[in-house]
Amino acid sequence: MNPAMKEKLARIAALPSGVPSPSGHYWCVTCKKFFRMESPTCPYMTNMCVNNAIPIESLPPANTVAYERFGLFYPKFPQRALARLAAGVAEADRPTLGHALAQAYLDELAEWQVLYRDNPLEALKSFTIFATGCEVAQRNLGDRQLLVVMDPQYVWEDQEALRQVLDAALATLGPEMGFALPINLEFMPMVPGPLGRYFCPKCRMYFEFGRARERVVCPLMPQKCMFDPTAIKGEYPLADLLKIYRITPQLYARLMAAARSLSATPPAAVREQVQAELADWGFGGTPEEYDALWALLGL
Repeated sequence: MNPAMKEKLARIAALPSGVPSPSGHYWCVTCKKFFRMESPTCPYMTNMCVNNAIPIESLPPANTVAYERFGLFYPKFPQRALARLAAGVAEADRPTLGHALAQAYLDELAEWQVLYRDNPLEALKSFTIFATGCEVAQRNLGDRQLLVVMDPQYVWEDQEALRQVLDAALATLGPEMGFALPINLEFMPMVPGPLGRYFCPKCRMYFEFGRARERVVCPLMPQKCMFDPTAIKGEYPLADLLKIYRITPQLYARLMAAARSLSATPPAAVREQVQAELADWGFGGTPEEYDALWALLGL
């Protein structure tokens, strides 16, 4: 390590550690992520990040952008699992599932004390992105709000189920969030697939988004990060994913629990689907590690 880097790391280590959260709930004003952890130290760039995480009790998160980033950039296998469960819900029950997913989101925001009422449209968009795993565009048409879900075909095989569930969820969330306009949905293909899958060797995070490339700029901190994620090649430990989902908010599990309660799809079939997808990424783990992952994701 060169002297300049040593000096930088020493200066970072000498900074005050920050205020702890009584509930273990933190957020970062720079990378916008939420964390469940014991101390206000970045769990990914522990020795290098100058920021520290902020307890929600000291300063509540100002918006729902964290959920957008989870939905946009993290691997989509949780959303594909949710899609599989939703496809197994009887058509007559899909509005009930939409209401349940909306309530799960509201419960999540209450737990994290997110100030979503200051920007209800952003909160509605964040929910849609997180639940679908897709980018979402918005157009205000005066008498209604249009949300355009990009490339749902890569995540939700049954797009009619997606529409029925989302229509009910957004109809529930809009009034609860103080958003007056009715919300319409459109689906639009944009990216010529398959989606890109990437790994960052520094923070050991995994990403799935956009057109497949050999190398991308960090999607979470594009202007600050010194490391570029590269296309997945080889084998990866499931322990990496366990760390990610242990410190991630539990909205995945909340949504999955709502879908499982109404779906005729056996959970074992969904777990088999996810395990096959993870194997395609190159992940391998023990039965105990997979059991831990299923518990974290609500599967």
